[in-house]
Amino acid sequence: MIISIDIRKGTASIDEQDIFTAFHVRSSTKDESLVAAAVEDLAIPGDDSHVWVSIEWVIANTPESISDEWEESFLGMVEYAASKGWVNQPGTHLKAHIEIDDEVN
Repeated sequence: MIISIDIRKGTASIDEQDIFTAFHVRSSTKDESLVAAAVEDLAIPGDDSHVWVSIEWVIANTPESISDEWEESFLGMVEYAASKGWVNQPGTHLKAHIEIDDEVN
């Protein structure tokens, strides 16, 4: 699952929503504050090119309707991420690495 950030518009969208083996942000900048702002108030700037993305935001912004199978796979991804320390203490946000993509605005 990839979150694409459009810095000029200050928006974020989810790409490859059915890929549960990867979770990162694609942006034209690694500025954690700008990236978090594009994911609305439900993201937290991290450090070292990371941002904490709300699990609630991901579910609410999945482009296609969520099936039981999708939700089960997504929650499995969240459980795996938690086992690696990539979920915050309250269990509300996933840690995502910011990758630079020159084709993203």
